[in-house]
Order: sequence, then structure tokens, then C-alpha cells
Amino acid sequence: MSNQRGYSHYSAHMDESGSTVGGFGSRNYAYQHDGAPGNPFSDQAIATHDGAPAYMPRMAGAQPAAVGAVDEKGGNMDSYAQKASAKAAAGGTGGEGNVIKGSHEHVEDLETTMSRRMWVAVTWMMTCCLPSPLLSVCGRMKRPDVRMAWREKVTICILIVFMWAILLFAIIGLGLILCPKEYVWTLDDVSGHDTPESSYVALRGTVYDVTDFMKQNHGTSAYTATQDLIGLYFSGNDINASFPIPARVACPQFVTEKSDPNYLFFYPVQGASDIDQNSQQMFQHTMNRDPTSKKLQDPSFFSKYALPALKNFKKGGVVWSFDWINSMYKDQSKYWRVINKEVFNLQPYFDAAKSGMNVNKKYNLFDSRLEGIMNQNGYGSADVTNDWNAIGWDPATRDSNYNCMKNLFYVGEVDDRHSMRCLFTNYML
Repeated sequence: MSNQRGYSHYSAHMDESGSTVGGFGSRNYAYQHDGAPGNPFSDQAIATHDGAPAYMPRMAGAQPAAVGAVDEKGGNMDSYAQKASAKAAAGGTGGEGNVIKGSHEHVEDLETTMSRRMWVAVTWMMTCCLPSPLLSVCGRMKRPDVRMAWREKVTICILIVFMWAILLFAIIGLGLILCPKEYVWTLDDVSGHDTPESSYVALRGTVYDVTDFMKQNHGTSAYTATQDLIGLYFSGNDINASFPIPARVACPQFVTEKSDPNYLFFYPVQGASDIDQNSQQMFQHTMNRDPTSKKLQDPSFFSKYALPALKNFKKGGVVWSFDWINSMYKDQSKYWRVINKEVFNLQPYFDAAKSGMNVNKKYNLFDSRLEGIMNQNGYGSADVTNDWNAIGWDPATRDSNYNCMKNLFYVGEVDDRHSMRCLFTNYML
């Protein structure tokens, strides 16, 4: 039966007498049991070095070793044990201080780098509200290195949370700041709601959900507006032509009572939907359509009655693709223009101005400079904002032209949901 155990780089084996004999280089060692069978850590070690007996300290529960024990280099094992004990008593862990000659741990003093200094500064900045005495007493962290390790862990956790907050802001918050959420609709969106269960209309740049509105009683005794007729001709369409506004109401600075005493001056309003204009005559809301209707006899019917009745059904604004607007101007020679992202369909204005009905330039209400930038014969683009801002006119004249144009020909705004500003966070991520 044999029993093997080692100490440092030492190998041993049991001899026939029950003693453990080992060899270490050219030196011989013998370990003898001290009467505790089965416990290899209670042996009395007897070493021989050039025939001279000596004693080694026990590995567990042993009595102090005799002086004279040597290691593989001829060093005194008693002095090594004393140094190791002194190191342990001083609180050393082997990771700090100088190298202890002959010990099993190799310790080096390294120069503190600039990155380490910066990290320590950040760590203290993040945990400055937690003083060391508090950690020592409440946290039971007596040793400075333990407290420093704890501070570093807390700093790492804080930085992780901070980076997650930045990421969430970039994904959610930054996008809402650069491109706030808008409730807008294109005419294609509106055209998809043309059933009795979901019926939308676009009217002068605004979208309305008239699903429930058209189920109520509308019209006059002469013109009854049933749900089927409204759904057939209006649902899913632009209905500007059904609500023409007298020029005298829309542009009081340009059309006076003397020039239009009976409010009969209208521009032939056009929408953008491909619907039969004649079918809308059935529901055209003008003074001469039904003399029996008191509301229709009011020249301000649209602002006094129509808008208040529809305001609770408002869904959002109408938006137009700038590429489509520009193609209308460039490719089809249409008078669709953009000023400060607002879209104007000026086709009815120029159709009337160029027609034979324009006696004494009755239909030329706008300032000639405004007409000039709107009629550039294909030059530039449909966006005339810079030209508009460059006109040197007084504020009163500017406001009069703008208000007239807005009341009669405004149809919505430019759709910028696919612009770089709104897609920036998508590209960034």
C-alpha cells in the first residue's frame, strides 16, 4: 500500500517501515506519521540534507518546525514561513507591495497609468456621495482596496444605465424632437375610407371622418342629402368644389361691395379628386342654390355653419408629396405652388385670369409680383418660398395677398415624413 503527497515541488512515497520518503533534487526528505493514522496533514516531517536530520513544519495542526529545514535552493524554510506569516498579518494579498523572496506569490509594483488615473477620477466623481467612513461602518468594508473595488462596480452600473438612457433617447426622444408626431393624411389615405363603415373626406386642407355625420339628416327640402348619395359622391374624395367661397368674403381687401354687391364673384374651385364636378352641383353650398335655406343665404356659410358642424369630426391635415407637386408644375404645367411648406392649388385663379370672362382684369386680384413668381413658365421648382420672401412689399400688402390666397386656394401642406430630418434617427441606428 502506498500513499503520496506533495509539498511545493516535492514528491513522496511510503517506504516499507511506514515512513514517507521523498526526493527533492539532490536532497532527501522523510516524513513520519505522528500517530494519527489516515491524516496525512498530521505527519511529523523529518528531512535529511547531506545526512543531517532536520524538521519541517506540519501542514495542518503541526507544532513549529525545527530550525534547519531547507528548500530546493538551500534556503531556510523557517525564514520563508516567517516572512509569509508577516505578509499575511500585514493584510497583504500578494497583489501589492514588493516581491517577498522565496514566497509562492510574485508581486510587482507597476506605475499608475494616465487611463487608470482618469478612471479613478470618474469613479470618485460617480460615488462622491458615499464617503469612505460610511462604507467602512455600514458596508463593513474595512480595507481600502475592497471599498475601491465596490466603487468601481457601482460606477460601471451607473455608466451602463446612462448609456441605455442615451440609446432610448436616440430611438424615441430624438425622433420626436426632430420630427414631431403629426396626424396627417394623403389623398390616397382618404380614398381608402369610402364605405358606409368608414367614410372620410378632404376639405380645404383638412380631413374629416364623416361616417356618423352623414347618417344624420342633411340638405334642404329641395335637395335632400341621403347617406347613399353622400357615400357615392363624397366619401373618400376631395370636396372643395362643393363649398365655394365668395371672393368678396375670402378677399375683402380686393373685392368690395361696389364690385360684387350680391356675392356672386366665385372662382371655379377645383379639388384634386377625379370626380364628376356636375354631380357635386347637387350639394353645392352657395346662396343661389336654394333660396328657401336661410343658412345658405348667408355669404359666410362655410365659416359660420360648415366648419363648426365638422370640427368635431376632424382627423388631421392633408399632406402632399413634393415630388408629385413638382411634377404637376414641371410636367403638366399646373399651378400648384409651395410657400413655407403650405400647398396652394392656384389653377382656378389662372384659369379665370386667362379666360374671356376676365373683363377689366376682374380676376387678377393678386399683386403683380405675386403673380410673377407663380407664373414662371417651368423655371425653378414648385417651391417659391425664396421668391416670396424676396418680394419687397409692405406688411399690409403682403398679409392681404397671403390671406386671400389661403382662404381660396389652400389645399394642405408638404408631406415631410420621408425627409432626412424625420428619417435621421433611422439612418443613425
